[in-house]
Amino acid sequence: MRISIITLAIDTPEYFGEAVGSIEREEHADLEHIVVHDGDEAFIADLRERYPAIKVLKGRRAGATAAAALGVEAATGDFILLLHSDDRLCQGALSRLAQAAAMRPDVRIWTGGARIFRTFADRREVTVRRVIGRHMTRLSLENVCDDIPLLSARFCHRSVFAEIGNFDPRFSESSDREFLLRAAMSGVTEASLDVMVSEMRLHEGSRTIHHRRDGVPPYLVEHIAIADMLSMRTDIDGQTRRFLQNWRAREKLRLFVHQCRARHWRDAAALLLGTGLMDPLWFFRIVTVFAVQQRRYGRYDSGA
Repeated sequence: MRISIITLAIDTPEYFGEAVGSIEREEHADLEHIVVHDGDEAFIADLRERYPAIKVLKGRRAGATAAAALGVEAATGDFILLLHSDDRLCQGALSRLAQAAAMRPDVRIWTGGARIFRTFADRREVTVRRVIGRHMTRLSLENVCDDIPLLSARFCHRSVFAEIGNFDPRFSESSDREFLLRAAMSGVTEASLDVMVSEMRLHEGSRTIHHRRDGVPPYLVEHIAIADMLSMRTDIDGQTRRFLQNWRAREKLRLFVHQCRARHWRDAAALLLGTGLMDPLWFFRIVTVFAVQQRRYGRYDSGA
């Protein structure tokens, strides 16, 4: 069984060496590591010289989502994992995947856990959260929409991409969530590896794990567009459609709150008025936010 790991790189990847060093090739002989770089040609040449075992591809200067899709297109492995350049792969994850896939060849997405951590100026690390256990990692609509999608902790069989399609470049801020929503809705067979797979670094420069509260997050607008797009599908049941509509309402509420914090009063007022006119049930749908918050904070309280 061949495993492909895809990493997206920028010109000054502060943690890139840690990401590469976390991949222990001794764990699995048939391993392919692809790095897609969207920037300077000189840096690509430097990467190829420093890491001869890595396949380095030049991106199409169309953003991170397009770069990830390019990596998937070039991958030759049976299973594909996206490893961010500021994250790390956990020891033992590759060997555990090989064992599990040999025992259950019907499973097309193998999911592990993730550790979210911070690094201080003195290089000291502290764990912020551990996402482990089926109730938190299962490929479900609830986990993908209302928690961390965990794409970097999921090994996806290449047949999943063939069936549901590659990452959608229209959603540059939310391509992982959109892709995994399609996977969850398709009913693809998924199982747990019962081990930690990814260490995700929380820092201000991260596109995925950060605590920035300034401005209006662009991914919220994308979430609303994703909910609209997927709820229009004719092949989904009523329960799935209601979930997507309720999620859309919750994300509109979050967008409204961020617009108010940023003092974008006109945008907030237009959103509130337009939402009420377009969806008379919106005020009833946002009540579902309380169940979501109770589940999310309950996970933190339990030591996750």
